[in-house]
Amino acid sequence: MRVLFTTWSSGGHLTPMVPLARAFEEAGHQVRVAVPSGCAAAVARTGLVPVPVGTLPKAARPAGAAPRLRGRWPADWPLRPAELGAEQRGLLRALGDKQVRIAEAMAQGLVAFARCWRPALVVHDASAYAGTVAAAVLGVPAVGQMWGSAAVLRLDRQDLHGPPLPGYARLMRRYGVDPAREPDLWLDPCPPSLALPAPVRRTPVRFAAAPERTAPARRDDEPPGAVPRIRLAWDDADGPPEAVRAALRQVEARGVQVVAGPGAAWPPLRPPEGCRAVVHQGGGAAVVAAAAAGVPQLVVAPRPEQQLNGARLALAGAGRLLTADTSAAHVLAALSELLERPSYTAAARGLRAEILALPGPEETVARLTNPDHPGRADPPPATPPRPATPPAPSPYRGAAPC
Repeated sequence: MRVLFTTWSSGGHLTPMVPLARAFEEAGHQVRVAVPSGCAAAVARTGLVPVPVGTLPKAARPAGAAPRLRGRWPADWPLRPAELGAEQRGLLRALGDKQVRIAEAMAQGLVAFARCWRPALVVHDASAYAGTVAAAVLGVPAVGQMWGSAAVLRLDRQDLHGPPLPGYARLMRRYGVDPAREPDLWLDPCPPSLALPAPVRRTPVRFAAAPERTAPARRDDEPPGAVPRIRLAWDDADGPPEAVRAALRQVEARGVQVVAGPGAAWPPLRPPEGCRAVVHQGGGAAVVAAAAAGVPQLVVAPRPEQQLNGARLALAGAGRLLTADTSAAHVLAALSELLERPSYTAAARGLRAEILALPGPEETVARLTNPDHPGRADPPPATPPRPATPPAPSPYRGAAPC
């Protein structure tokens, strides 16, 4: 069977897809990963076969400005978006419109490749709307791969639960498909106690950021004199805000070692031995990776989804949430709590146990290829594909058009 994966971004959007893609390959299926040209090298580094499809709009590239939020939102705002203020709803609309522009930039190349290669299943990043378009054009199942967020955020919908955004509806009609078409199934790696309910069909899955089921838990009895560590996992090119930097300098002065690095690159984030806390922006992949290691988390959130994830961690007692406009004093106080109060570690280990109980990628492949499963991928119709102009030759292995 041929399975087409697609995402618009590397890092935290690609990382959760890699274990499932590899599991499909190990089960004997053919896999390709369609991404904008700037992400192809990241896919190749995972050992998977990239297919470059289009170029990201300038505003959607990593250096582009992203909408930021002010103040705290309700911890369950995806369940009641109508209660958000006009500014908050406008921010969500701006984020949705951004993803629609990305889908428009990817759709032509993605649909052309899909018509040529004829996959039986399309697995797309939850915010890669062009994947749903391609699956609808072929008449095959579309499976949305979430990356660990606490909610299924339908930013392609007006006020999250309404009709499709006008730009997305136009894109679907351009390819002759129903704008109401949605993914048939969502794959969700979020620990159950963090996840909010959603009116969609989703199935749990554990991705490789989680340790193996046989991996030992973190040590309860660190040897005398062991140096406590904090893992700083930051993905923005400019690094963390000065408040976070200043607080980390203060904890280093107290004898805590700070280990810095990206939070969402492949291979997935793995906190170092002796790690007492992970500090990050609240991306779903980082949340799940730290939770899988049983480590408390401090989320300094710049955007609504990240703030939601941090709020859910705080409610579970496994972390703290601060907004991006916080002060060094608040960051230091939150870190001190995480380092000194055993209750945070106990709650984080509870999340780890939940993650270890989730089905692994191999089990998910078996379910998706089971004839009785709702996400079962049947072969695509045998009608000949429309002629497509092959893209330019790619330097990446196996990335030819078909």
